[in-house]
Amino acid sequence: MRSRSRPSGRPLDPAIDVAVLDATRRLLVEVGYAGLTYALVAERARSSRPALYRRWPSKAHLVYDAIFPSTSDEPPPDDPSFRSHLRATIGRIDASYRRPEAREAVPFLLAEIRDPQRRSSIVDDLLAQAHHDFAARIAQAVLEGELTAGTRADLLLETVHAAALHHALAHDAYDPTFADRLATLVVEGARSHPSPAERQPEVRPERIATTMRDRTLTTRDGTRIVYRTGGRGGPALVFVHGWCSNLTHWSAQLQHFASSHRVLAADRRGHGRSAAPARGYTAAQHAQDLLQIVERERLRDIVLIAHAGGGPTAVHFADRHPGLVRGMVLVDSNISGRTTLGRPHSVDRSPLGRLVDQLTGPDAPARFEAMYRGFFGPLAGAAGDAAVRDATQVPLRVARADLASLAADSEGAARRFQRPVLWLTAETPDVRGIRALFADVHFGVVAGSGHFPHLEVPAQVNAMIERHLTLIEARSAVP
Repeated sequence: MRSRSRPSGRPLDPAIDVAVLDATRRLLVEVGYAGLTYALVAERARSSRPALYRRWPSKAHLVYDAIFPSTSDEPPPDDPSFRSHLRATIGRIDASYRRPEAREAVPFLLAEIRDPQRRSSIVDDLLAQAHHDFAARIAQAVLEGELTAGTRADLLLETVHAAALHHALAHDAYDPTFADRLATLVVEGARSHPSPAERQPEVRPERIATTMRDRTLTTRDGTRIVYRTGGRGGPALVFVHGWCSNLTHWSAQLQHFASSHRVLAADRRGHGRSAAPARGYTAAQHAQDLLQIVERERLRDIVLIAHAGGGPTAVHFADRHPGLVRGMVLVDSNISGRTTLGRPHSVDRSPLGRLVDQLTGPDAPARFEAMYRGFFGPLAGAAGDAAVRDATQVPLRVARADLASLAADSEGAARRFQRPVLWLTAETPDVRGIRALFADVHFGVVAGSGHFPHLEVPAQVNAMIERHLTLIEARSAVP
């Protein structure tokens, strides 16, 4: 986890983070903490020292991020109980300290954080978030009867962390029964001897489900995808962002619905913090990436909610996996038949092809930014500005490929989908044309928004989604 906030200015390239942290872990094993320098890391990562200093103000900050990452590639456990969660936590802590780079770095990091100011800048934010997440999980366990009221999150977390650290440092071989034995001991002890309730940090029940976790998944073709998930309840809501957008643009919806639904949003390949491979920017591949995430998270009953260029991904997913999808919400989206782009920069170039052409040449970055800024209404404000900045961080080759993929047919998949669809727009829709596409479609129009209603007028969008979920439940109840 980045142990301090990102510096202001131009957004940072997440690919550099991945390369630098990987190089740091390898060099810790090769040359040790004392021999590690920014120059060595920059050379190994094919980066530069200024790029490193923009992200990490000291070697200790860099090493801490390298050995204690914020995202996890581990799948969620089959057992959703608190004891299972605790076993997984203990296993992760033990594994972290057993890695050779951690064994080399931890003694030096302990010396570094003796200074209170240095400790605050390196680990305090991370520990505060860890304690908050753990407190939320304990509060949920109390509501479900697994733990008694008054269970101390800080005491439990410090207990398992200290025990796991001792076990990792004291035993060369990992005991596969250790995590289960420690989790049983801690849970049974917490049940028998709860701390006074007034000493328990308060976590309101309505906030329990809103704790989000960022995870990573490596697809079958080796692409690293970052996604965010949280909440509890069904049906699960799976959000698909649009062209040159990212998962954070769904934040208002994730937080709103996590109190009553499992929620999930991913950075599509080439976008946000996900990797940008050379190929794979099609609705079919985005849907395949999404399927791997859905399968990993064991979601079986979902509603797809997609924006703009994410619409074809949603309908393609629903077409391939109809048993998983109970309904869809398409926000200012694009569904069309197959079109021909035409020869680049030619007179017979299609309108979509001409848009792709604008993203080539030395002036392409400026044209792209102007194009994207035009997607927002006059009241978008800071949210619109931030989304434009996010868009300009998407590589232009990805922007071109993803835009060109809209020429593929998505109408066929739409016509085959039989479940309820909400067609939500910022302007009056083509009702007749959309009804010709979907068997069971309903319409919603927001006021005062541009092309990003979920960012610009989230309350309106959330209310319409809630109403559509009620309709989906009613449809499902009919024999």
